[in-house]
Amino acid sequence: MFFPSYIKKTGSTGASWNPFCMILVIDAFNAIYKFDDLEEHMHRGQLESAMQGFTRKMGQLRDAWKKPLEIHIFFDGKKKQGDETDRESVGGLKCYYSHERSADYLIKQFLIACKSPGEVRTVSSDKQVQHFAKQSRSHVQSSEEFAKWVQEVLTAPGKDPESRKQDPQMSARDMAYWMDLFKGRKGK
Repeated sequence: MFFPSYIKKTGSTGASWNPFCMILVIDAFNAIYKFDDLEEHMHRGQLESAMQGFTRKMGQLRDAWKKPLEIHIFFDGKKKQGDETDRESVGGLKCYYSHERSADYLIKQFLIACKSPGEVRTVSSDKQVQHFAKQSRSHVQSSEEFAKWVQEVLTAPGKDPESRKQDPQMSARDMAYWMDLFKGRKGK
């Protein structure tokens, strides 16, 4: 298989492995339908647009999440008609295209090759994928739950602590006190 070397159970000790990094393994077409804007593209037959939109949304998720987040997106079929790309990195996200196989098959192969499946959250509403992920000791999240979580993360207040501070309010009495104090200093 063509997964990153630190995923493999055999071989290196995984020096690049980051135990504090959550790894998301996403059944893309299963999840795409849970986002209204992307579902609309799918219903209009705009497959490439939906795929690009989903990848963009996952990039936004990774940027908004406060901890390291590694995202592996598994698509059924080809990137686009006639394209033989089977995997690529898009803005730091790892995208896989199943061609004649299914995304489910690639997800299962990923979990088999994974050195630490307990660090993986498998996102799919497919019962067979969920069962296999649980058997592999991966965490499982339905596509519906995942979509809600993504929306929460993306709509959470900004990371900048200054943006969350409330504008301090002063009572009329306090304002009068400070105004009198400063007026008294003006002439001195």
